[in-house]
Amino acid sequence: MPLHDHPTDPDKWVYKPQEYQFQISPEQSEWQCYLWGNRPSGVGMIYRPLKGKEPNWFVRWMMRICFDCLWVKDKP
Repeated sequence: MPLHDHPTDPDKWVYKPQEYQFQISPEQSEWQCYLWGNRPSGVGMIYRPLKGKEPNWFVRWMMRICFDCLWVKDKP
């Protein structure tokens, strides 16, 4: 960029931020899944679905049998 194209007016150098948009994260479920053999006392992957999107008892049971995933509900 040629030097003569740069603004020389100091008022144009001031940064004027645009409006910020914040995104509210959706509420999480009280269920969490310890994936692939992980347990509450271990270190591994944990999945927590959105509230109302938890799998039913049959899906949780099949995940336990097939993939050794443990579903735990938070204590009140």
